[in-house]
Parts: sequence; C-alpha cells; structure tokens
Amino acid sequence: MASILYQAAPRSATASAPQAEQARTARINSMGQFAASIAHEVNQPLAAIALNASAALRWLEQDPPRLDHVRDALSIIASAGNHASAMIRSLRCLACKNNGAHATFPADDPAREVLLLLHTELQQQGIAIDTQLTLGQQAVRADRVQLQQVIMNLVTNAVDAMRANGEHPRILVLSSRRDGAMLRFSVTDSGEGVAPEAAARIYEALYSTRPDGMGLGLAICRAIVEAHGGRLWHEAAKGRGAIFHFTVPSP
Repeated sequence: MASILYQAAPRSATASAPQAEQARTARINSMGQFAASIAHEVNQPLAAIALNASAALRWLEQDPPRLDHVRDALSIIASAGNHASAMIRSLRCLACKNNGAHATFPADDPAREVLLLLHTELQQQGIAIDTQLTLGQQAVRADRVQLQQVIMNLVTNAVDAMRANGEHPRILVLSSRRDGAMLRFSVTDSGEGVAPEAAARIYEALYSTRPDGMGLGLAICRAIVEAHGGRLWHEAAKGRGAIFHFTVPSP
C-alpha cells in the first residue's frame, strides 16, 4: 500500500541521530496517513447510519408509525455498522500488504450492496440511478469488502461531482460486463468531468481537486484494484461527466 501509507525504514542499532529522527518522522507520517485513510473510508457508512437513523425516527413519529420502513432503515444501519468495521480491517490488511479475505461470490453483489447502503443519500441528492449490471451470477474471487470500498468511493466521487450541476440532470450509471479475461465495472456521472490539469494526479495520495477533499479515495481504489491484479482508469463521458472503470480478473 505504498501509494497510501509510507513504510518507515527499520532503525538499525548504529543509526545516527539524524537517521533515527528521519525514521521516527516516517513512522509518524505512516500513522497519520493510516488514520486519515480510516477516517475517509468510514465516513460514508457513518453517514448512512445517521441518515437512516433520522429517517427511522421520522417514520416512528407518523400516525400510525411506518414500522415496515423503520425495519428497513434499521437493517441498513446494521449493515452500515458492520461494513465500517470490515473496512477498517480491510485497510489494515492493505497496510500490512496482506491479500485480505478472498472468497468466490457473484460479481455484481458488491455493487448492489453499495447501492443499498447509499440509497437514502442518493434519494436526498436527487440522483437518478441507472444500473446496468450484466454479470448476473458470474463469479469473481476477491476480497468482497475491498471491492465494496472501490465501488463506494467511485460512487461517492460521482455524487460529489454532480453537486454543482444546477439545472443539469444528476444521473449515475453503474455498470458491469465481461472484458476478455477480466470483469469490468464502470461508474459514470453527469458532472463537469475531470479537468485536464488534474487528470494525471487524481490517483495520487493526498491530492484532491476539492477544497474539503482528503485525496485518499482514488489512491485507496488504485491500491485495492492493483492488489487484485486489475487496473483503474477514467475517461470523459459523452456529452458531460466522467467514467471511472476498474477491472478484476475472471476466475
């Protein structure tokens, strides 16, 4: 995970004072980036918990209470809490260069699970979702939580890209398909697209085009995708917006 967490060089017994201070600084930088990575990744599940808790309270206050909606909201809250915990474990695996908990499962499942977790926020933002998940029961062998992280980061970035759309429609397309020996997933937004001057740097850790951005989402995505033997890239969408693609090997 060198693109996100800098590995501190081991301190030798004969290290000079300047070398020891450099090693200490490197360790502090690593700890700081790891903490920032955790803060970045758990932000979305925590937001889902807060939004659905508020919704559940509103439905309880109705006369009569909408218990079916409350039950759905509590289910999403439980899933988001478990997801946040799993994401922290996932980041720890990446930082330790551990391959994670690979398993075989239907390739489209992580995308559907992310859309469920983000359903309330997408509704509040007035975003129309177009799902073109065509892999069906096609299996993939991967770390399920890490694939969810990639998709959640890309979807969240797409939502952020469309916040200033004004009168332009907010449309998010989430698609999947076979691409030779690989499985390709794509997230398309109708925002302003990626500025040419930022295109070469957006995958760098700590680089962000947003004033409030941490610059970690795409760096984490790239680390996960490359650890799975795939690649991550983007292109301009037709007319307006951007498309982010990533691939993973088909088993």
